[in-house]
Amino acid sequence: MYKNLQKWLSGLFGKDLPFPNEVHNEEVSPSENIPFEDGMIFSREEETTKRKRESHQADVHKLMIKATKIRKSEGYPPAIDFLKALAEVYVETQNTALVICMNKLIPYMKRDPEYKYKSIKKYLESVIQRVPDNNSYFLNLHITLANLIKSNNPNKAISYLTRRLEMYNISLDTFSMQITLADMLIENGEIQKAQAILDKGKELLPSISDRYQLIKKERKWFRSLAKLHFNSSGRSHKVNYLIYRFLEFALDMARVVDPLQMECFHQRKDLYYKGERGFIGTEDYEKALMELGIENRKEAIIKEIFGFCFEEMPELLGITEKQLHYVTGDLESLAEFSEKKMYQRKAFKELPELEKRISKLVRKYVE
Repeated sequence: MYKNLQKWLSGLFGKDLPFPNEVHNEEVSPSENIPFEDGMIFSREEETTKRKRESHQADVHKLMIKATKIRKSEGYPPAIDFLKALAEVYVETQNTALVICMNKLIPYMKRDPEYKYKSIKKYLESVIQRVPDNNSYFLNLHITLANLIKSNNPNKAISYLTRRLEMYNISLDTFSMQITLADMLIENGEIQKAQAILDKGKELLPSISDRYQLIKKERKWFRSLAKLHFNSSGRSHKVNYLIYRFLEFALDMARVVDPLQMECFHQRKDLYYKGERGFIGTEDYEKALMELGIENRKEAIIKEIFGFCFEEMPELLGITEKQLHYVTGDLESLAEFSEKKMYQRKAFKELPELEKRISKLVRKYVE
């Protein structure tokens, strides 16, 4: 049914394929992916390039949604055929949308009895061999492969990523690879090795000048640090887990704090309130509250951390009350609009204050 997909895509996109490579400069971790059928909340980078994408008649997110619809209506085999044909187009054109496509395709292949682990691994390895290994975005395919290997043998996955990092060196280009390796080491009980990887990754972050890139990577780093403390023994580690888990939440909200597009902030806030995103109800969070003996204060803690991140933090990040509650169509002066446009150029220097405020909030309940 999908054997003519390449021809169809060529006719649809012409010479200007969707998602040019410069759009795909944001790392993707399979563990971080939001299912496309649940609705996509764009990150800051995606929002700033959204207008570029709208000029195309199709983009990779729409194609992933199409794959989901095929899977739901026809089953995994037709959806896999669709995605494999699409991946072939992306390989031939060296389009970095391939990473998103593969992160959709590999889980589908794992769920289809026709595909065995060895055949999936061989297929993915062949794809990696056909793309440039000097492209920082394509390096994320090694994370996809490592996660596949992990499903069969966690130790081999750790060895694979360790070798990749030795080959490509520790740098911002391999930051997501470092975080993935640290997470695997934590799950494997190798806490000290994981801490060493995280320490090296943290040293790279001050060199990032882009506000939203820095927030994105800090958020990813603190998420792993929270995981490390949760998997360490002792009350102090569980306290640190809560601090860093809440800080990761704050950074997730900070990623969509932009006076030009505050509707994205409110959309993400609603997802947290509905429990469709975040830590509420997760096994680790609930267990940490119980071990600290504060599960009966759960509601008060949530109310306070939500109040801080949704109401106080925007002001701390330099957002005015008018900007926070701006609705399309509201009157504003040219000076006010110009001020909004300048916001994204601001350096992200508020992290120490965020950590201080959240630490104080947590310790109020545990000390």
